[in-house]
Amino acid sequence: MKIIIVSGFLGSGKTTSIIRMGNYLKNKGYSVAVLVNDIGDVGVDGQVITNNGLQSKEIPRGCICCTLKYALEANISLVQAQFDPDILLIEPTGVAFPLRIKEQIEKMDFGPEVSMGPIISLIDSSKFNELMDHSGESIVKQIRNADIVVLNKQDLLSQEELAEIRSNINDLGSDSGLFALSMESDDDSFDTLMDEIESSFIATDENISVNAIDTSFNTVCDDEFNHFNVGSYASSYEVNTLLDGEAASNLALDVMQSVKNGILDINPQFLGHLKMFLHTGSVGLRASVTSYRDNPKIEFVGSEDEDGHGNELTVFAAVTDVGRDNLADVIENVVLSKSGQFNIAV
Repeated sequence: MKIIIVSGFLGSGKTTSIIRMGNYLKNKGYSVAVLVNDIGDVGVDGQVITNNGLQSKEIPRGCICCTLKYALEANISLVQAQFDPDILLIEPTGVAFPLRIKEQIEKMDFGPEVSMGPIISLIDSSKFNELMDHSGESIVKQIRNADIVVLNKQDLLSQEELAEIRSNINDLGSDSGLFALSMESDDDSFDTLMDEIESSFIATDENISVNAIDTSFNTVCDDEFNHFNVGSYASSYEVNTLLDGEAASNLALDVMQSVKNGILDINPQFLGHLKMFLHTGSVGLRASVTSYRDNPKIEFVGSEDEDGHGNELTVFAAVTDVGRDNLADVIENVVLSKSGQFNIAV
């Protein structure tokens, strides 16, 4: 089993990327599983990944860099025993330093059947300057941790803007392979990236070498939340009304926009990720917002429950410079305000 870590700050596009990469590798004949680590008490992305045709496990309630390292070991063993995949894609939290995860895995006794593939670090190129202004040192560490850096969402930038970001990353002294593309676009750039990823673990069974970084991050379990100044909160609610696609979409957009507005009142320039998964009957959809500048985006992902049973709304927020208690108040108040309209049990 080859383990590939797909890292990146909140909202960089990790889940979308993992779904696309995982299905690409499946179509190439590999068996693929995904391990998702979320900051919040309730996971969202695992269900979305499963509904897109990939086997997945979730590790919520913290970061696998340190506080959940034993859960990481147990879940890798579980995935290996249950799915026996050729490739395990690990999606850590957006505030994780991926080299620490690799180091933890290398200390675990999985035997010769398990080895490390590349560390991939995703960057939302449209927010690169804002990310550097807010958490530059930590973003640099994520970049230097990586074997492959992907500038995602390049379609939102001009060629001049993209060239400047490339230059800034090259100036960091990183030896990482650098790719620019949009994970939501069909073009040759994605195939070129996947050729690089595939060749990296076909060519040799040895571990991918990791770029040198500040050694203090190899041994010290720092608090990632402090580095990025991110607060998070997540909760799930029962929807007592069976919704069709249009009603579900309206609810998702309404909730996401209202949560965004509540957070804007606290931090008018927040970065991070607001996301929501709504499962109602045979409808499953995901809504997301990745910064103060974005409008809510809806993606229909299907549902495992084709019989029309089980309705659940999960709302997650992890954003910069807003405390957990404030996020909890915003989300709970928004859901409460919609409970009469959509019969949501709060």
